[in-house]
Amino acid sequence: MTKTIVIAERDNIACVIEDKKVSEFFVHKGDVLLNDVFLSKVENILPSIDAAFVDVGIGKMGFLHADDIIGKGTLKEKTSPNAKLMVQVVKEPTGHKGPRVTTSISLPGRFLVLMPFETGVNVSKKIESSQERARLKSIVSLMKPVGVGVIIRTEAQDQTETDIQDDLNILLEKWNDIIVAAEHNDAPSLLYRDQDLLYRVIREVCTEDVDEIIVDTSFAQNRANQLLQTWNMDKNIQITQYKGKEPLLINKGIDKEIKVALQTKVNLKSGGYLFIQTTEALTVIDVNSGKFTSSATQDETIFKTNIESVHEIARQLKLRNIGGIIVVDFIDMTSRADKVKILEELELVLQNDKAKPQVGQLSDFGLVELTRHRQGQSLLEMFTNKCPNCGGSGHILKEMKFADPNSNAVENPYQSKFSRVKFPKNNTNKQNKKRNNKGKDNINNNVKQQNLPIENNEIKLEELPQNNEIENKIKETEIVVEENNIVETTQNVEEKPKPKAKRTAKKRSTKKIAENAITKESEENKPQIEQQTQTEEKPVVVETQNTENETTPKPKKTRKPRKTKKEQAQTQVQSQLVEG
Repeated sequence: MTKTIVIAERDNIACVIEDKKVSEFFVHKGDVLLNDVFLSKVENILPSIDAAFVDVGIGKMGFLHADDIIGKGTLKEKTSPNAKLMVQVVKEPTGHKGPRVTTSISLPGRFLVLMPFETGVNVSKKIESSQERARLKSIVSLMKPVGVGVIIRTEAQDQTETDIQDDLNILLEKWNDIIVAAEHNDAPSLLYRDQDLLYRVIREVCTEDVDEIIVDTSFAQNRANQLLQTWNMDKNIQITQYKGKEPLLINKGIDKEIKVALQTKVNLKSGGYLFIQTTEALTVIDVNSGKFTSSATQDETIFKTNIESVHEIARQLKLRNIGGIIVVDFIDMTSRADKVKILEELELVLQNDKAKPQVGQLSDFGLVELTRHRQGQSLLEMFTNKCPNCGGSGHILKEMKFADPNSNAVENPYQSKFSRVKFPKNNTNKQNKKRNNKGKDNINNNVKQQNLPIENNEIKLEELPQNNEIENKIKETEIVVEENNIVETTQNVEEKPKPKAKRTAKKRSTKKIAENAITKESEENKPQIEQQTQTEEKPVVVETQNTENETTPKPKKTRKPRKTKKEQAQTQVQSQLVEG
């Protein structure tokens, strides 16, 4: 595996390239940087949250928790308003939040970390040899001043006593400079800032497995050689000065790597992909199989995708400098053995991360929670600005127009299309009423004009056909109104007996004989007319009553006289004569 360090001092950006991929960025920009030491002034004390806010002179108040203040007692006993405190930045400002500070100051070196307000000597856990741990601890305990604490870093392993003494002397000189600056400056003011980008990157990243360091100035090349000689690391590392016409970051493709690292979607070699969404509270990483279908079974496809995503997630966390709570949504796995392998692989790849991530358990839904210590600003915060229109949410509120009570409701933009459709008005009921009224008017006129001829309290049978036509019209109009234009036949109506005419005592005459002949003809047509007259006779009586109440007196009903045998014989003779 090849490892190269690219340091662009002109741009204050550096990166580490492993196997032709960028694994970590270093950006030395901003008003407040990690490990800066300030002389601050206490502005406000809030016992409700057990913290104080201090002014460090950058426009945003620093957050100082009671546990980060050296001393015993309550918050009010440790400090007071307007008090001067020497604080160090442990978390750079993000968004609307100010920096988080502490009074426990630490000055990192190549082999040691000086803790001026602590006591004792501690050794890094990564040094496993007990004999080496004892040797280093004894050396440092004899050379350190009384009243200060020292942490022995992993890089001190197998180093000589002289190299460790030189590194301690440099740290002690820095602390003396800070004490002098605090005595001569007023709060708030900056007392100390960590070394430049070149010193910081070589101190933190440069190890024996580094093959080359590329810088963009001759001054940076000389300083890099001096640092490597001081730390006895100049044997296998090649230092190269870039002399091209275009910027170093563009020539090495670092600018493209930065743009890719800022995207939400991260593609995997197998065809799967990751979705990384960062919010104020936490970061969510979603694993998807995508186009990866080369495995024989579904379980194998899911397992291979999750394993590949584990290595890419570890790389993205360092590359983007993501801190805080992180939730990873792996593809659901049915096998318990596969779940155990995923967790073991995740812990292995995160061992070399200096941010000390802590991995939780895998839930039933395939979710893994882990935490990572924040180290400065994330890549998204350093290289992006919030949109002035949406404020970083990605959404712009539409202009809301509400309907005016005095305006037409159809013009309301929030009204659904269906409610704005104009349907034709249902005028069938009105048309039926008009037809009914016209029919009744015509019937009433016909009834008024045609007074039924009454002679000797008898209704002539020859008028029945005309009355039946009137009754049929009345019945048709009533059916249209009541049954909504459904035509009904008069066959379903129950048959009612025909009222009989009254018997008269008058003598027969030639006129009566003619009438009998007419009645015989009507009797022949009786099967066709009888049903209509029987079913519709009652409405006729009602209508005639209603219309004649105003004009003529109500006629009395008469029964038809019964015929004797002689009269029946005479009618037959008369009919034969008429036919002859």
